[in-house]
Amino acid sequence: MQPESTGAWRDASAEEDREWVHQCQQGQEAGFEKLLRKYQQAVFNLVYHNLGPRIDAEDVAQKIFAKVYFAIHKFDNNRPFFPWLYRIAINQCHDELRRLRRSRLYTFTDLNLEEIERIEKLINQASPPAATADEHQDLHALLLKMLDRLNKQQRTALVLRDIEGVPYEKIAEIMKCSEQAVRLKVFRARARLKNLVMKALRRRESLRR
Repeated sequence: MQPESTGAWRDASAEEDREWVHQCQQGQEAGFEKLLRKYQQAVFNLVYHNLGPRIDAEDVAQKIFAKVYFAIHKFDNNRPFFPWLYRIAINQCHDELRRLRRSRLYTFTDLNLEEIERIEKLINQASPPAATADEHQDLHALLLKMLDRLNKQQRTALVLRDIEGVPYEKIAEIMKCSEQAVRLKVFRARARLKNLVMKALRRRESLRR
């Protein structure tokens, strides 16, 4: 499976989901199959955009849906399903991130001179450059290095808003906070990334001296 645009939050019909969840809670496997088909690409995208190629996104997505399957009987079907699913997915991503950080695969401070120069090139371009699949994957890996320096709340808000394109009001449902709080988290995350980029560029200058 490869990441692709789904806009699942646009298709998150509460009535449709409620019927399928009800089927699941009545022990009808068909209900879960329908939920899986509807949301599996969206969950995969969320995992990939959080973790990238450094981990098997399909394997993590399977873990998420397994948790959903075993917890759905406790789900309050009067509430929307989509935010609940995404909270489970995000929490699983954070668990995987903690494991990755313990193994110290890489961090933002490991950026080499070439990567720092690529950051400068990207932020100085008026429009995003055309990229091959390999280049796109490399750029995503570079973004992940920077995202690793954000706290959990800021990272979640930024990925959902700027990468997944989820509206602020939907993110507020997922994160169980106000829309104003979400906007503040996104603002602070963007400011943090900008600060990290500027530090990387200053580091590049020091390495060249």
